[in-house]
Amino acid sequence: MTAEARREQILDITHAIVDAEGFHAATPARIAQEAGINRSLIYQLFGDVPALLVALIDREASRAGAQFAEAIEGLGEPSAENQPLVRAFDGVLAAIEAHTATWRLFLFPPQGAPPQLHTRLAQSKDLVCEFLRSELLRIYPQLHDPDYTARILYASGLELLQLRLSDPDTATLERLRNFVHRLGPELTGRPSKDQ
Repeated sequence: MTAEARREQILDITHAIVDAEGFHAATPARIAQEAGINRSLIYQLFGDVPALLVALIDREASRAGAQFAEAIEGLGEPSAENQPLVRAFDGVLAAIEAHTATWRLFLFPPQGAPPQLHTRLAQSKDLVCEFLRSELLRIYPQLHDPDYTARILYASGLELLQLRLSDPDTATLERLRNFVHRLGPELTGRPSKDQ
């Protein structure tokens, strides 16, 4: 196995442990045992355990960022048939379904997380709120307070995405999508196709 492939394997195993049991469970002995390697290889490739955990956070943040960028790509002009913010929510929901462990790390940060995780969360919140603010202004150039509106939409979207992961039997994909699709026209003041 190449050094890069081994590095990815160690990150994958660390992520699986963190996802199942939290950061405290990702000890060098546990990771090495599950990877079938000597603990010294972890130090060789990452320097130390905190650096390994930061590498994991950075990798997953990069993955989630790319998935978010894909979800908001080419949203198009708003109309009764095309609600850009609703489409963006659908895209993020699809990314969460396809990459649950990546998104769970950020939607439900495990206890004992390094401070870098909280830094990445604050950065991503700022980026998403800025995206929402700019989309709101594109849709409603005269919107009274786009900053607070973006924050409310962010908090609401976060709650719905967390519900999908914490209570998937109740917060089904169909229920969440229907809710957001019906709410979208009410928020935007535009008639939906069903109205």
